[in-house]
Amino acid sequence: MTRLLQSILVLTCGLFLVAGCSTPPSHFYLLTPLAAEPPSDPPTPPGIGLVVGPVTLPEYLLRPQIVLRDETNEIRFEEFHRWAEPLHGNFSRVLAENLSRLLNSSRIVLYPGYRTAELPWQVTIDVARMEMGTGRPVELVARWHILDRRHRKLVYSNRSVITEPVDSDRQGAMIAAQSRALARLSREIAEALQQSVRSSRQVADHP
Repeated sequence: MTRLLQSILVLTCGLFLVAGCSTPPSHFYLLTPLAAEPPSDPPTPPGIGLVVGPVTLPEYLLRPQIVLRDETNEIRFEEFHRWAEPLHGNFSRVLAENLSRLLNSSRIVLYPGYRTAELPWQVTIDVARMEMGTGRPVELVARWHILDRRHRKLVYSNRSVITEPVDSDRQGAMIAAQSRALARLSREIAEALQQSVRSSRQVADHP
């Protein structure tokens, strides 16, 4: 009986070892900011003061697994391909970093932030879709608004629909395409914000 139990234990341990060896390794990903570029214009200290957020994402994206969507309405969660940190925080930080580089400003903080009362501008972003899937481009759809905090008014609104090609079906290539899509959204916001700041200054100069 003892030998039988020993044999069973050895067999069970062997099965666990085989199962452990056959489990694929997990991979972890992050969105990345656009590469720093030398500013085309000389810096104008101290730079645009901007609060980034609130930023909202669809609930189905707020989970550790990478989300893939096919041509229908089926969603697939990739158990062994995961975000290295919560996507909401990663998305918000990369967006803020992109805007800081595009606007050449160090006065950019994430909502709700600390001591933001002196920052005159705010951008809010509501992401409707940020999808990717095998054999299809990345799609990023977001509504965003620019607020003049000093005068408590909405000065600009837009809906961005951005598609970014993917050069392979690897998850890493898809995440890189999502980073490029976020960079394009950041450029749209930066351009609109610069125009809003110029318009505000013109009004102030010619009341």
